[in-house]
Amino acid sequence: MSTDIQRDELLKVVYTTPILKDQIDEYLEDGWKINAIKELKLYCETTSYPAWLKDVSHKLRLMKDVIDKYDVRRTIYEKLNKLHTRIEIYCNKHGYDKMGNYKEVKSKKDSSYTWKYSDYELVEDHIGFIVNDSQWSPNHTNYKEYNKLWRKYK
Repeated sequence: MSTDIQRDELLKVVYTTPILKDQIDEYLEDGWKINAIKELKLYCETTSYPAWLKDVSHKLRLMKDVIDKYDVRRTIYEKLNKLHTRIEIYCNKHGYDKMGNYKEVKSKKDSSYTWKYSDYELVEDHIGFIVNDSQWSPNHTNYKEYNKLWRKYK
């Protein structure tokens, strides 16, 4: 199994094991990344399923890479949730008709909008991507858009 595949599979184990995930979250919230790595290593050494975890328990670099990737994705998730909440608060205060659109498509015939993709939908979709797709991560343009939205919805 290649290192990238092992990293992604081990990341799935973290996401699907609530006790391990909670413990790692606790360490990362307190700024103790090394303890999060130790917790993951201990879990790999002591669990019996899946069996390949015992084979990778001695690979500290792999453990560190998994915790790093998990921490980045966790941080992005938290910040997107804050932006999501901020947009909701703004719209509750000023009205949902004041919410902007990320994309709009006009009809060629009568110049009316046939499709609108709101800022709220964009953030909601990106939260879904970060949760459901371990390969997806925001690009530079997405980060710029998040910053614009953060300033827009004060």
